[in-house]
Formats: sequence, structure tokens, C-alpha cells
Amino acid sequence: MRYLAIFLALFASLAVAESQEDLYYRALKAEEAGDISRALTLFEEAVAEQGPYTAEIQEIIDDYQSALDDSDGDSSEESSWEFHTYGNVGYSWLHYKRGDASTAETGSELVASANASLEYNSENWTHSFEINMTGDWFVDKDDLTTLDVDTWEGSLGLGYSLAGSTLILDMGADMNVSENDDWSPDFYLWVEKYFARVDKHKFGVSAFGYKDMDGPMFSTLYLTWHRYVKYGWKSSVYAGGRFEADSSTSSSADWLRWLGPSLKPSLSYRFKTDISINAKLNFFYGFVVDGPNSDYEKFQKFNGSWSCTVSWEPGIFGLFIGAEQFYRRYMIPSGYSISYAKKSRLTELKAGVKWNL
Repeated sequence: MRYLAIFLALFASLAVAESQEDLYYRALKAEEAGDISRALTLFEEAVAEQGPYTAEIQEIIDDYQSALDDSDGDSSEESSWEFHTYGNVGYSWLHYKRGDASTAETGSELVASANASLEYNSENWTHSFEINMTGDWFVDKDDLTTLDVDTWEGSLGLGYSLAGSTLILDMGADMNVSENDDWSPDFYLWVEKYFARVDKHKFGVSAFGYKDMDGPMFSTLYLTWHRYVKYGWKSSVYAGGRFEADSSTSSSADWLRWLGPSLKPSLSYRFKTDISINAKLNFFYGFVVDGPNSDYEKFQKFNGSWSCTVSWEPGIFGLFIGAEQFYRRYMIPSGYSISYAKKSRLTELKAGVKWNL
């Protein structure tokens, strides 16, 4: 019995021990969130574990040591509480085309966002309490006659996130206000659980829910795949189903509920020159599953978006430039009408400054 107890204790210690891959992944996630000191500690723990990525991780640590002017401070003595702030200020040029119109509308806006978070590291978990503010102001919207926009709008949000080696949880609420609307709240919840890892690849399942108290709502359920690296190609794919609810007319009584397949792939490349390129796609094909009457079940729609951004972040401050396009098309049987265009396309070109401290 004594030997059995020793064997069970040894087995338990091995079962809860983190592999080099686990520590490497958590370090990359901490770095991605801006928690550099925590990331460096995890990189050092990963090197100590030994494994197939030892040389690669050691190179990353050497890069940090060089950037810190070979500081000999003991990272293991750092505080468990850390403060993080990031945001951006940019300019966007908009191009909007509705239906089969021969001409398009154009406009421009200034966009800004600021986020601040207090993070607490507890063993294998990171807790983050966040406050964020966003706002935009249309400096030119005279030509946007069919795209309903306010001169200004903003939001104030509060959030909480929990991140571990196999689980990520993010929840929060935003209060939105605009030129013509009073304060309106919305809420969101996202959870992702990883159940397998192969080399630098992670596989899992993700669920997301969003509800605007004065407007639409949607929820998703995805299978996920991620490839995480420090430099080079990084990618992810979310594939599954999406449920939406919105109004087909100006009357809130005519709500339609949509269900269909959804796909969200992303691909990025990070150079050692602090330049990164990010590309994203987002597709949804919806079928009406509930409406004012059974005839609405003939309705279908396709939502799609793509974006590409180039960023340069040599330090606390960086620059970005990019493009994004949103496309929507409704397949409506003859004899029915909706309050918005059956087909629309909104294109944005944007550039600005970002910071991450």
C-alpha cells in the first residue's frame, strides 16, 4: 500500500504538471494581451521544462533581454497585479452603395478608442477587469443620405475576462449613446474551451452571445482551430452555426429569427521588424426559422465581411493602415418588402495611431 500511495502521488503530480507546449502557449497569449512581464516569466518556465521549442523560446527571451537593456532584475519577484492600457485614434473614409444604384455615397469619420485593465495573475489563471471607451464623429456625412448615421456616437463599457491554458471567458456590458438616441445597453458573453493540442495547433469549441436591449441579438456555436507562434504565420478558424434575431421592417412587431452556417477564418504574419499583416473573413448564410407568418420562412440572407490591416509597432506607439468591407444581400420572394436595401456594400479605408502600454 505504501508503494501504491507513492505511485499515485507521483502520477497525480505528473498529471497536473504543465508541458512546455502549455507554458509556451500561455506565454504567447499573455504577450498578445500586452502582459509582457507575465509572458517573460512563462517563457522562462517553458525553457526550464525542455522540449522541442527550447531553442525558439530561448531566442524570444534573448530578444526581450536585449530590449530591456540586459536588465538583471528578478522577474519572479514581480507583483501579481498589473495595469495595462491600449487604444487607437484613426481616420476612416467610407464608400456606401445601396441596391442597384448607379452612384455611391461617400463620407468620413474620426474614430477613437481607449481601454484600461487591471490584471491579476493567480497560479495558472489571469483575471482581467476592464473599462473601455469608444467614440466616432462624422466630419463629412452630407453625401450619406441613405446610410442612416448620427453625427456622433459613443459607448462606455465594463468587462471581465478569465484566461487559462485551456479555457478563456470574457463577459461585459456597454452603454451606448448617440446624437439622436439616449443611453442604450448591450451585453455579451464569450467562452472558449480547448480540448486538444497538436504541436503549435489548438482545437476547441467556442460559444458567443450578444444582446442589444433596444435592438437585435445573436449567438454562435463554433468548432475552433488556432495556430500560435511568436513570429511568422498565425491563423485561426471558427466554423459552426449562428442564430440572429432582427426586425424586417420599421415595426418592432415584425421580428425575424435566422439560423444558418457561419465561418470566420483569420490569417496573420508577424515580421521581426515589428510589422504585422492581418486578414480576416466573416460569412453567414441565414434562413428564417420564425417570423410573423410561415411565408417569411422563404426569406434568406447572406452577410459577409473582409478586412486587411498592416501595423507597425516598434514600441508603445505604432501605426496602422487597412481596409474593410461589409456586404449584405437578402433573397426575398416577390410580393414582399423590407425597410432596408435588399443588397448593400459598405467599404472603409482607415489609418491611424495606436498605443499599447
